[in-house]
Amino acid sequence: MIHAEKLMKSQAEQLLEEYKKTRNVEITLDQFLYMLNLYPSLIVCMCDGVLDKEEWDGVLRLAKGLALEYGDGMNDQEMEQLEQSFRTEFRYLLDNIEKWQKKFLNALKNHIGNNKADKEFVLESMYLFANAADGISEVEQETIHVLSERLALDY
Repeated sequence: MIHAEKLMKSQAEQLLEEYKKTRNVEITLDQFLYMLNLYPSLIVCMCDGVLDKEEWDGVLRLAKGLALEYGDGMNDQEMEQLEQSFRTEFRYLLDNIEKWQKKFLNALKNHIGNNKADKEFVLESMYLFANAADGISEVEQETIHVLSERLALDY
């Protein structure tokens, strides 16, 4: 007998399908989960209403790192296209925080569940981005606090 749980898609998989339809982009579930884990960091970047140069530089480094992670076997041009794709999606998410925030945070909370390593990654990433430009501001610290509670991170 087939169990219903195996037929049901995870919240993250459902969100990926919606995201791909909206953005008309090819992205794997693994790549999307990585972006999902980084999403709170994007919120922290934008919480003061300004994306500082240092924060954008961090996003660019992320895009390059993700391209290196997922571009195994690609030539230089394909790697550049993959990196550009990640940059474009991060920029889109930064520019559309309100549209995706609730859905991404719900899916992320469901995805990380009780996974201590994922929770630590999400928390550490938020602090890394908050600290990118002149230390952690009050509004960034408050945003990290609110997101940590919302995602049930152990901080």
